[in-house]
Amino acid sequence: MNVQQSDTRLQNGATQVAPFLSVGGLSKRFGQSTVVDDVAFEVGRSEFVCVLGPSGCGKTTLLRLIAGFERADKGVIAMNGVDVTTRRPEERDFGIVFQSYALFPNRTVAGNVGFGLEATRASGAQQQARVAELLTLVGLTEHAGKYPSQLSGGQQQRVALARALALSPGLLLLDEPLSALDANVRARLRLELLALQRRVGVTALMVTHDQQEALAVADRIIVMNRGRIVQCGTPRQVFETPADLFVARFMGEMNAFPITGVDHDGVEAGPVRLTLAEASGSLPARAHLCIRPGAVLIGAEAEAAPRPLAARVRQVLYLGDTVRLTLQVCGHEAAPVNAEIPSARLPLLPSIGDAVAVAFPAGQVRILGDGA
Repeated sequence: MNVQQSDTRLQNGATQVAPFLSVGGLSKRFGQSTVVDDVAFEVGRSEFVCVLGPSGCGKTTLLRLIAGFERADKGVIAMNGVDVTTRRPEERDFGIVFQSYALFPNRTVAGNVGFGLEATRASGAQQQARVAELLTLVGLTEHAGKYPSQLSGGQQQRVALARALALSPGLLLLDEPLSALDANVRARLRLELLALQRRVGVTALMVTHDQQEALAVADRIIVMNRGRIVQCGTPRQVFETPADLFVARFMGEMNAFPITGVDHDGVEAGPVRLTLAEASGSLPARAHLCIRPGAVLIGAEAEAAPRPLAARVRQVLYLGDTVRLTLQVCGHEAAPVNAEIPSARLPLLPSIGDAVAVAFPAGQVRILGDGA
């Protein structure tokens, strides 16, 4: 499902189809610390939802509550319309993939994939057929007789996925499944994971701290901070219209300038200014004017835009496809501006000390509270 399709199916972070997973008022304390605080959301059938947040925000505890590995202090968990809040993990309809894969080192690939099938009434032939089907699905047929130690990290992750899907669960839970892999393998496997989920049609809930991972695979993203949900929406909604500065910065770099002046002409914050028409609506507490580095205009593009300003280049980072610039706007030396420009639009790299024009398109500037 692409972003446009997701937007028509989802409104205000709530699914329009019957949910497979419903979580209501879920809370969990450890001692004096509330780790999950009144969390509520739904995941529709065949939907892929990512729970995103920094370390310690409660996302892994939330996953463990849903799986039944931890008991909630308050709240309700329902799967396929059935209240499973107090049921044991084996009585819940899910498969799970852990960050560490948790494969059995003394079992072959086929033995790992077929482990859960051994407790069913399926015949030996049926179990073998199911294992063969899953190994084909994850592209590991030729490795069926190998042991985990003989596989790469990416291959071990595929074995863990196949094992989790062996019993055809209604819900697939993924606990940072790609974090142990290097960047190139992780980028490839997240696309394979998405393709596999689409092919199987399983409902998926993945916990991750990787923003790019969530943006790449999720139908919806749930952002958590300090045990609470702070925003829920499609990847595009969360990235382009963040609820506050915490969400904005967690989803990627953001220039943020505390608002220092509001008058009949407009709103001002550091080098950025909006007219009253552009800044329609009430200001949140501790408000900032914010713009992504990729939306900042420089050079000829800035000169053609409204309200260009003079600046000097203070840092240049060439990153291949893009160039990251740190700019110092004249008269606003205490508020450096980061800009990200596609390399193709910069036939000549600026040098430190160069004078350039800079502009902040009003349509790209957001007024955000700090989220504290």
